Amino acid sequence: MHQKTAARIILIIGLCILACTAHIVAASEGSNDTESQVLGITGINAVNFPNVITYVTVNTPEGREGSLTADDFQVFENGDLMEITSVQFPDTSSRTKLDLAILFDETGSMSEEIADMKARVNELTDAIDSANIDSRYMLISFRDSLTVRQGWTSDPSLIKQAVDSLEADGGDDAPEVNLDAIETALSSGFRPDAQHMILDITDSITHYRGDGTEFSQYTIPETASHLLQNGTSYILVGPSSVSGGFNVHTDKKEIVKALGGSGLFIDIHGDEFSTILDRIQSIITHTYTISYFTPRMYGEDQKITLEIRVGADSATGLFKVQKDRIFSPAPSETKDTSGMQGQQQIRDIDDISTYGTSVVDITGINGVNFPYIMTYVTVNSTAGKNGALKQEDFQVFEDNELMNITSFAFSDQSTTSKLDLAILFDDTGSMSDEINETKEKVMGLTKSIALAGIDCRYALISFKDTVTINQEWTSDPLVIQQAVDGLHASEGFDAPEANLDAIEAALEMGFRSDAQHMIIDITDDLTHYRGDGSPFSQYIISETAENLLNNGTSFVLVGPTTVSGAFNEQNDKRELVKALGGSGLFIDIHGEEFSTILNNIQGIITHTYTLGYYSPKQTADGSKRTIRVVVTPDEDSGQYTAIAR
Repeated sequence: MHQKTAARIILIIGLCILACTAHIVAASEGSNDTESQVLGITGINAVNFPNVITYVTVNTPEGREGSLTADDFQVFENGDLMEITSVQFPDTSSRTKLDLAILFDETGSMSEEIADMKARVNELTDAIDSANIDSRYMLISFRDSLTVRQGWTSDPSLIKQAVDSLEADGGDDAPEVNLDAIETALSSGFRPDAQHMILDITDSITHYRGDGTEFSQYTIPETASHLLQNGTSYILVGPSSVSGGFNVHTDKKEIVKALGGSGLFIDIHGDEFSTILDRIQSIITHTYTISYFTPRMYGEDQKITLEIRVGADSATGLFKVQKDRIFSPAPSETKDTSGMQGQQQIRDIDDISTYGTSVVDITGINGVNFPYIMTYVTVNSTAGKNGALKQEDFQVFEDNELMNITSFAFSDQSTTSKLDLAILFDDTGSMSDEINETKEKVMGLTKSIALAGIDCRYALISFKDTVTINQEWTSDPLVIQQAVDGLHASEGFDAPEANLDAIEAALEMGFRSDAQHMIIDITDDLTHYRGDGSPFSQYIISETAENLLNNGTSFVLVGPTTVSGAFNEQNDKRELVKALGGSGLFIDIHGEEFSTILNNIQGIITHTYTLGYYSPKQTADGSKRTIRVVVTPDEDSGQYTAIAR
């Protein structure tokens, strides 16, 4: 996953807030902020860049009631006004998401705070649930070593049991492994479409790499950078003074300071701990989620300033564009990762086209009528999604030579386009939720395709260790609806499935030569392949990729970034997307609600620009040729194979 990110200024009336912006008093002095802010940015999440999400609290009666709308907010990115695409508040019917990691110092001095946590955790989870927030929780405790008490769970009873297991004892030698606890939370796998929040509760200073001990592997600047890259809201409930004395390496207020005004400090001794929990609960349950698409591409690791305005009030924060999205703590014998077993970390795959990471996406290139080439493009901007772009807004290059566009159409306009859509569905037991949501959404999908003026044929193929053609090509929406209704998730708990064989079965069904060829492949597991020690597959990824290229097929993989087994270059279908040279698209099946993923796919299909041109090199030599589509200042590239049919 590639991690890009965020920052936050959270606001609490009459509380001790530290930071390094004009809104917050300097953290190094541990001063109290005695003035209440009206507006506060509590986080910025850019892990799905160019989609940027910011979390905002507004301390007015209207703000706390959730009655503000998009018209009340202005969002400025590096000083430029952005177009807001959505505003949500937890008390409305639109459900927001939160991943809350609680880090707890369980040394002997924390006994009263642990007692308060045990008494109040049910109230906290109940309030979050009542606010209509789809929340997951994690609990990590730490002394000179750390323990994962509870991996990610959406079950409030499990987080309560984990908190009940906390026992305050030991740790009387001061610094604790607080940085390592933060890094363990960051590497645990936050959902890309959720607010990422770490609540860090301690009354001590932190160990750090180079402090003369072997307890920690991190430094404050590294951890602060990782928080920014992960788009994580960071609330430190810590001490304003300690018996051992602070320095820039041991004082976690320096993390808040390094976040550029994007973190929050609360003095653990400044109020009753139960009151502090009440205020944190209020922050979580009264937050506006504001989304927009940035029109710009930034260099890797660049920090971008965001300003939010409501009337005369404003707040600022930072997010950071970063290629790498996983920060895994180095191995350590002091770490207990109970509750986190069985999930493999995401492999870094270069050059894979992932939905939502760029403004321009080539969703397919069809060269079956070579030398006539059809390229299918989505443009993730307001003008692009509305079909307002014209032919002159596009440039098409083949092997870096500018082409003459001879045909141009947008799928949501009167010009009728053609699509052959094959849906491949893993119908093993783990896919029951996805199958049920597909049954509910398929009619909406077919209606939208019809309204967009698309002449569409559908096919449905399901797979486990074997492949079933549930429905041959049909242009009747009711027939494909009946086929989807016939899906039932069962069995298949032995991991890899015959996914490559399902793709090959779709390719053999015969796409129309004048239609866009599209396969949507939906699965949560690895694929079998020829030579994996089983008899289930006849294919390997490189062969199937070549066949997709030769057939000019748009390939959209809705698949996993983590699996219970182990990814490799033979069983990970993201390698298939990579092998297509940019002509495929990947969507993380666990990245957001599956119904939202289906909406995204619907948008891809019904908001597509079709660009046609004649290749100037008309020899069918079997070579792979690169197409680059430019919609200034953004672009994407893909490949097709120049062969005669």
